[in-house]
Amino acid sequence: MKFWQRAYLSILLLFILFFYSSIFLVSNFAYRTSLNSERERSFGEASFISASLGRDLSVSLQNDGDTSSDVYSFFRRYADFYKSQDIYLELWKNDFFLIGNIPDSPIKKYDTNSEEQKSIIVEYGSKKYLLVASSFLCDSDSYTLIYTHDLEGFTQEHNALSQFLMLSGAALAALLAVGLYFLLRRLSKPIENLDEATGCIADGDYSMRVPVHGKDEFAALARHFNSMADEIEGKIHELQTTAGQKQRFIDNLAHELRTPLTAIRGYAEYLKNANIDEDDKIASIDYIISEAVRIEEMTNKLLDLALLRNNVLETAEIDLPELFNAVSDKMRPKFSEKNITLETSCELSAITGDRVLLECLLNNLLDNAIKASDDGATVQLVALLENGETIINIRDFGRGMTEEHLNKLTEPFYRVDKARSRSEGGAGLGLALCEQIAELHKAKLTFSSEIEKGTMVKITFTTP
Repeated sequence: MKFWQRAYLSILLLFILFFYSSIFLVSNFAYRTSLNSERERSFGEASFISASLGRDLSVSLQNDGDTSSDVYSFFRRYADFYKSQDIYLELWKNDFFLIGNIPDSPIKKYDTNSEEQKSIIVEYGSKKYLLVASSFLCDSDSYTLIYTHDLEGFTQEHNALSQFLMLSGAALAALLAVGLYFLLRRLSKPIENLDEATGCIADGDYSMRVPVHGKDEFAALARHFNSMADEIEGKIHELQTTAGQKQRFIDNLAHELRTPLTAIRGYAEYLKNANIDEDDKIASIDYIISEAVRIEEMTNKLLDLALLRNNVLETAEIDLPELFNAVSDKMRPKFSEKNITLETSCELSAITGDRVLLECLLNNLLDNAIKASDDGATVQLVALLENGETIINIRDFGRGMTEEHLNKLTEPFYRVDKARSRSEGGAGLGLALCEQIAELHKAKLTFSSEIEKGTMVKITFTTP
């Protein structure tokens, strides 16, 4: 289908859609406005009838002290009067039906105590009825008058108006269809010429260029088309990169929240179940607070990684031995679970970087070392200066892995042992995040491993 044909059908369909939508809205608004007016009038009449009936019953009670027989007499007087106006009445006493003249009983039971049913519209057969409830008291008895208005005449008027609007819309749509056809055939001629030229490019003749004539929008389109091919590839690559960064942010955030939340839960259960002294309670609460603060800081940093990846990382001098101690303290519960010994050695006094991200990096690498180690094993955390470069090594003496696995370790969601990783709660994102953090610090992650001898991760910082 040609462009002018699609434009013709689209504009025509949009016109019909919006026009008939407007008709529907206008008709619906008129219907609701009229119905609200009818409802207000019904409220007023129902209140008037119930008030008058209440006064009549009160007078009857004062005169002879008995209203039982007068109720039916008074009610029929009002019912006969309003019946000629397609208005019907029912009277309830203390939630029990007394008398009424509503045809065919459009309602079986009316909840006189429900606020939602003080004014409702019910359908019975092919007719609609507007029901209004109005209550009054007489001699300690609660009476409820059900005022019912037959809306058949009202509905017929609304249907007649709707039919008139629909026929008017059809006539206008036909006139628009004829005028629009001739207009679009004239305006689409330059686009047909452009289509012939682009067909040559689609067939592989990339030397073909669209001729530019004049200074209108079609001329601008021709100029932009000549440079479009070069731009498309760059834009697609940019979109893919942005989408990947956003997805990695979500994955990394979910992964990194697991560790502090686990620590918070562990210390909370410890506070709940263990019989400990006040000092231990304070220490446990301090850990919970520090992990909560860590979650907040981590979230902010991960947001920076996802949205401000091209900006310069804000760094500061970090006390490396103190960082090792902090990481050791926070990872101690996990080491204790498997009775693993953490050996630390720090030959350097300081390092430049972002403390929160570096702590996250070490936590992830140590967590992987724990998962790879057997009960009672040893894990080493070492910092040293090698050939003028700062080196941090994390070594375990666990299962090890093959060269094939080493080449895929930093791929998101990759697991060396999928069954074991799932049972230990791994999501396959920790090393992918570690690689990003290392790149931000201009550092390089290298892995070396031997089956049944363990794995060593080497972090080489190219800047002090």
